[in-house]
Amino acid sequence: MKAPRLLCPILLFAAALLSACAPLPQPPRRVILIADGERRVLETEAATVGELLDEAGLTLEALDRVEPPETAQIEDGMTITVTRVLQQTETVTETIPFGRQTVRDASLPQGEQRLLQSGTPGLREKVYRITLEDGVEVERTLVQERVGREPQDEIILVGTQPPLSTELISGTLAYLAAQDAWIVRASETPRRLTALGDLDGRVFTLDPAGTHLLFTRSFSGSEHLNDLWLLSTVRADATPLPLGVSDLLWADWSPDGETIAWTTAEPQEAAPGWRGHNDLWTGHLTAQATLVNRRRRIAAEAGGGYGWWGTRYAWSPDGERLAWARPDAIGLFDLRRGKRQTLARFAPFRTRGSWAWAPSLAWSPDGRFIATVLHGPSPTGGPPENSPVFDLALLSATDGYSATLAPEVGMWAAPVYHPQGSALLFGQARIPYESQSGGYTLCLMDADGSNRRCLYPPKEENGLDLPFWQWSPDGERILFIDQGMLTLLDPETGALGRLSEGGEVIRFSWRRPSTPASPAEEP
Repeated sequence: MKAPRLLCPILLFAAALLSACAPLPQPPRRVILIADGERRVLETEAATVGELLDEAGLTLEALDRVEPPETAQIEDGMTITVTRVLQQTETVTETIPFGRQTVRDASLPQGEQRLLQSGTPGLREKVYRITLEDGVEVERTLVQERVGREPQDEIILVGTQPPLSTELISGTLAYLAAQDAWIVRASETPRRLTALGDLDGRVFTLDPAGTHLLFTRSFSGSEHLNDLWLLSTVRADATPLPLGVSDLLWADWSPDGETIAWTTAEPQEAAPGWRGHNDLWTGHLTAQATLVNRRRRIAAEAGGGYGWWGTRYAWSPDGERLAWARPDAIGLFDLRRGKRQTLARFAPFRTRGSWAWAPSLAWSPDGRFIATVLHGPSPTGGPPENSPVFDLALLSATDGYSATLAPEVGMWAAPVYHPQGSALLFGQARIPYESQSGGYTLCLMDADGSNRRCLYPPKEENGLDLPFWQWSPDGERILFIDQGMLTLLDPETGALGRLSEGGEVIRFSWRRPSTPASPAEEP
């Protein structure tokens, strides 16, 4: 049976309609691909940048960058850039230059230099993360640094030993070196006073006339801390005499040379080796070198939280009072009245060790003032016991007046009055907040705190270690210990002189020439 004639035209129309609705094939598009150092012109039917890269056989690594991104649609005339990104590490070794130190050495003549230690450069390794784009470095980041070898400084010793002085000195000078006593008078060479080898240095003081030396000896195996001895300085064949007093922390002559005052302690095995009694004794020394009329002026007592360290004293110029110092207070004791008074209180310094700090004491020649060092409040508001501040202060011995003459001088400033009372000699800590162990510069100022100037050593040299200095009896020069040497300094000219050799001096006592006080002669 044949289809109706009408059906065929309808079928042809439907087929034409379906053909018109189907997408027409797109002609190839032309793009420019820049990758791996090449520039290529490609014709592609890819729909996206990612498809084009696959078509071109390009594989992207994790850090590679494509512009436009892989999801972008391909357009005719488009430029596609592939940037290859690579990160790698690189280790660079650098040289650390060594420093140079100059160290003062009193064992070398002044001006002489000697190489103590050669300088060696150090090595430092630095690890960098380097970013490369198409082989070109675009970023370098330091990710690690370590020192493989520390540099070693070059150390040069510079001699500071002034020539041995042969000039006249006024009065009598005794000094303690290698646990024995020596004496110097006028232009004489030093003469050994003792050959005992057991002077402990706790007491080492000449009488006002310079005719007798009071000192303590510490015997090995003894049950005592030490013993008090006396020796004539005017007789070449003098024999040391025991005074029958043991376990002393301090002792000194009265200004008239007739009385000795002392304080004692109880020996202990635990550090520091004693426990202070915080007492006070006096006795009269006869012409026969016998200590009589012994009196206990202050009974033994605990002495506060740091009382185990003991109490130190200093005679007033008129011999009627003694200033006393403990780790937390300073005061006066009137010998005639037997009365004590406190001039200043402060927080004790927490040393975190088996020692305690106590202020030094210096009477003005007129007996009106006491120059000392006070432990000040913490600059950060922390516990007062931890404060690193130590100020040079002036305390009135008569009316309660006090004043700070120089702030932050350090705990070992040890002020000393000029014999005429016109000036104060003191030490200035090189690092005030680390004054416990740092060096000091010897400084001078007027008695009212004005006209302050520093004398020795220069800034570029190490500071002094021992806070022990004194005016000459005539007030024209200053004697101090520099690296174990007795050194004289003229404060006006800066001239230095040396009075000892060997580098082992730890104490000295210098008295002006005067009429010999009792005891006048060795029995």
